[in-house]
Amino acid sequence: MNQFFSALLCTSLLCIANLLPATVYAAAPISFEILAERTHKPTLFTQGLLVDGDHFYESSGLYNQSLLVTYPIAEPAGTWAKISALFTKKQPVPARYFAEGLALLGDKLYLLTWQEQTLLIYDKTTLNYQKSLSYKGEGWGLTTDGKQLIRSDGSDTLYFHTADDFTVTKTLKITDEGKAVAQLNELEFVEGFIWANVWHQDRILKIDPATGKVLGEMDLSGVKQKLQLNNSEQVLNGIAWDEKRNAFWITGKNWPKMFLLRIRP
Repeated sequence: MNQFFSALLCTSLLCIANLLPATVYAAAPISFEILAERTHKPTLFTQGLLVDGDHFYESSGLYNQSLLVTYPIAEPAGTWAKISALFTKKQPVPARYFAEGLALLGDKLYLLTWQEQTLLIYDKTTLNYQKSLSYKGEGWGLTTDGKQLIRSDGSDTLYFHTADDFTVTKTLKITDEGKAVAQLNELEFVEGFIWANVWHQDRILKIDPATGKVLGEMDLSGVKQKLQLNNSEQVLNGIAWDEKRNAFWITGKNWPKMFLLRIRP
């Protein structure tokens, strides 16, 4: 356990809680605890978030403002140093694109665009642009199972694509006790399951990638209440699996903080 994580864990023990969702949806509640928190640049309109080694990679949306950035998980000690810390690398996205979901496969970062039907591919190390691929429909969230890329488009359907030419190989309808679940957004694939947040809802769903059935859900409303948010578009929209810590980092659009959550057995 490094010094950063140890300090965060110690300061966050008072925040650990067994946050269970109200029984509004059919999916079984998934209990979790808050292990730690860190600052998050509130200027980032978070669209995609992932962890690779000791760094975050994040895509930020909006026309004329979209970015691809990377920065360390560990933070400097001082408050001002945390707030003013620079990105390790930053790559502006051309103004005509609205950046969306982000996935890492091999040494390439795959970045969706919202309505431009274009997948942008970047080098992981340098963040330099490499090439583009086209697809039909909208781009919202993106993840990978290690072989294929999995895309959401805001509907109740997930799309499985090849990484080399982004051909659709499979579509998957997502259901909760037989009812379609739409507005699927940010995605993360962890240990054989797809995790997805629902746009404008404070919940993350655990999905069976074979059947599309929702197996459970995390209610993040208690976590969101820790923040003083004043804009209805500051929604939950960042899920990154931290393999080293065996936990999820979560954040949202223009959120000032990120939280490290561990699923309770």
